[in-house]
Amino acid sequence: MPYIEHSLGKTFYTARGRSTKKTKPLIWLHGGPGGFHDPCSDLFNLKTSRKIIMYDQIGGGKSSPIESSQMKIDTFVNELDKLISSWQLKEFHLGGGSWGTTLALEYYLRKKGQGVNSLIFQSPMFCAQLWQDDAIKLIKKMPVNDQKIINYCHEINATDSKVYQDTMFKYYLKHVLRDKDKLKDFLKTKNPNGKQVYQHMWGPSEFKASGTLKKYNRVSCLEKITVPTLFICGQYDEATPDSTRMFSTKVKKSQLKVITGASHAIIKEKPEAMIKVIDNFLIKL
Repeated sequence: MPYIEHSLGKTFYTARGRSTKKTKPLIWLHGGPGGFHDPCSDLFNLKTSRKIIMYDQIGGGKSSPIESSQMKIDTFVNELDKLISSWQLKEFHLGGGSWGTTLALEYYLRKKGQGVNSLIFQSPMFCAQLWQDDAIKLIKKMPVNDQKIINYCHEINATDSKVYQDTMFKYYLKHVLRDKDKLKDFLKTKNPNGKQVYQHMWGPSEFKASGTLKKYNRVSCLEKITVPTLFICGQYDEATPDSTRMFSTKVKKSQLKVITGASHAIIKEKPEAMIKVIDNFLIKL
């Protein structure tokens, strides 16, 4: 298994395909924080002739664990910078899903766009408060009893209770991954180190940001993006079409695609549709 060792630890990655002078590689950042990539992801099936690179961000998956003091955006931006240097990439496309869009945006802003030919933001999170506001709207569409369970468990800090977890599963099945078997398998996946990162930076569930990202807001910085940018979200996405559309209006060279019938985990639900959207975007660059 390929790893890259650096001053922050050791990063596990997967790279497939080969780029040409006309087709720059695509680096894809997974969600989380504290998540991991899928070496068998359908994203590796992108038809255009280019290299696709994914990796487990440090602290999660098969990469090195990190201390709580390292669980911050700076760590992940620095890691990505070290990986890009190790891969000897001067120009590339940068994309990601969910928290991966947060990291992609932060890298772009802090490096002033150096080397980034384009950006792909799938189901973006650029404002924690807006994410929670959207979650509140979606929760209000659930049965009244489910709403009470979620709100009460938040009030008494009982998010580890079975009743809360069962109700959370119902929400996830509507807005995160609309395939019961795939969702069950995903939730069973062991990732203890990554779980600590997620809880420290975000919180106990997708609904509410109680960690270090709870005041995160970079919406006003989207106007600083000058490269072609693709926004993607699902019809039932917890990163709602309305919010994703608003984000896209902040970027001059942007386009928005809403995948019909999909929620948050688009590549697991509608892989062909998502790959087609990305292909059509990258082939023109």
